[in-house]
Amino acid sequence: MSGDSGNRPTGESRESDVTGTVATALAEVLYLDVSQVDLDAGFETLGLDSIIAVEFVAMVKDRLGVAETVESLYERQTPRAFAEHVRRTLVARRAVS
Repeated sequence: MSGDSGNRPTGESRESDVTGTVATALAEVLYLDVSQVDLDAGFETLGLDSIIAVEFVAMVKDRLGVAETVESLYERQTPRAFAEHVRRTLVARRAVS
């Protein structure tokens, strides 16, 4: 098993991957460059309304396989907190399988 560990992302890179995917999806639905997405700003501050939030949550589901709700998104308040929630969901899913 140790022979394939070099191909697996580390915990830090997995977190970065999820955060990057969330940031990229958010940038796309808001028509921003990903560099303009402040991961610590509130979703409303970034311009995310309820209609765009539905599109964003669907995009995250398509890209990461995690079905979240708009309510879950707004409970997390920031892209960074939402990405962390998604990452934890993915880790929990892997632990079960």
